[in-house]
Amino acid sequence: MNDTYDTYDTIVRNGLVVGRTETRAQDVAITDGRIAALLPPGAASAAEEIDASGLLVTPGGIDTHTHVRWPHDGIHTTDDFFSATRAAVLGGTTTIVDFVPPGDGDLLGRCRDRVDEAAAGAVVDFGFHPILTSADDATLKAIGAVIADGFTSFKMYTTYEDRRVDDGDAWYLMNAIAADGGLPGFHAENHELLESVLDHEVRAGRLGVEHYPRSRPGLAEAESIQMIALYAKRIGTPAYIFHVSGSEALDAVRTARADGVRMFAETCTHYLTLDDSCFRRPDAWKYIISPPLRGAADRDDLWAGVTEEVVVSVGSDHCAYRRDVKNVPSDDHRAIPAGAPGIEARTPLLFAGCAARGLGYDTFAAVSASRAAKVLGLRHKGVIAPGYDADLVLWDGEADWDADLAVKASSETFSLYDGMKTSGRPRHVLLRGTAAVRDGRFVGRAGSGRFIARRPRAVTA
Repeated sequence: MNDTYDTYDTIVRNGLVVGRTETRAQDVAITDGRIAALLPPGAASAAEEIDASGLLVTPGGIDTHTHVRWPHDGIHTTDDFFSATRAAVLGGTTTIVDFVPPGDGDLLGRCRDRVDEAAAGAVVDFGFHPILTSADDATLKAIGAVIADGFTSFKMYTTYEDRRVDDGDAWYLMNAIAADGGLPGFHAENHELLESVLDHEVRAGRLGVEHYPRSRPGLAEAESIQMIALYAKRIGTPAYIFHVSGSEALDAVRTARADGVRMFAETCTHYLTLDDSCFRRPDAWKYIISPPLRGAADRDDLWAGVTEEVVVSVGSDHCAYRRDVKNVPSDDHRAIPAGAPGIEARTPLLFAGCAARGLGYDTFAAVSASRAAKVLGLRHKGVIAPGYDADLVLWDGEADWDADLAVKASSETFSLYDGMKTSGRPRHVLLRGTAAVRDGRFVGRAGSGRFIARRPRAVTA
């Protein structure tokens, strides 16, 4: 034992650690919430020791796409920041990036209000993507102050009549975001194409849930991504595409990247796990998600995008509707709100999906955490290395994870993954060196999560 190391607060001992460059048996020494050193097993002691023998130690998961306590139709989803993030951390997620919804009042004020709302209950760390719905003068003038306040990534919709930006607004917003070192992001579907396709579907009488994917073809994603890529190249800015659903959209991202555009694809747990056969199930109402689930070949191609590093992040797109709000008896899919919960399932399903495809622990750590941290500017997150936050998940690779037993964000919501069982379950989870989950039980505290104020990227003239 080397006595010079006896000042650490905590040591995670004897685990198989997925580090920045290799996976090997190491001890993780923690001081003041950050990783102080990676040491040979038994090289040091600390006030607290956590036995990780037989366990895999990975970076805490980063969910890049959540809608917690989300406003819709005059009400909110059935969760809050405590209940949703408790479910998240039990599944191995230690950071979420949620959204600042559109609304009245100044943009910066809404961003700060959203931080206050989350800070009161969150048990994991959090950041936000502000949603922009207009390129009016007030919004354009506010963007610089919002970025300076730590909100550096944004979301714009290219469809939905009540919130979309047209191509002209997208151009001016992207320029304003890029000028101050922010990252423009998009829900990318061509609005006019969707409107035309839906009109044809209505006239053909194809509005049942089983017809839903036809109403939102992958071509609409691809066309919109091509527009964004053209703008991004002209401006010289990176761009982030939320919830890429299948091959057509992914190929558009691949093409943009081959053309020199720094374009980053996010996909979601459901696109990597499910396919459009779900629309033939008795509970098909659950799977009304925008964009839709695509075919099995699309799912496999998204996994190829993971290995190619074209897919840089995976979000849950968590939106915890009450069951009675989502399960609307109807023969018209337009009556069913789009979206579904899943914050609790993202990381276990990624762990199992990587294992099933023979992908290494390094790929799991990358797609569940480190790539997202790099692209979204989450400094000190996503990597097990000295100087980084001690956000750690200790996995029992042989234990079953059961979707039916997983803690949900609310007892009033539902799951897309009912009946699904996989191998690999978090046994312990640390947030900045403090236990949030111990032996599979939540031991965290409401309000222990912190807002991550991100820095803008360097801007060159």
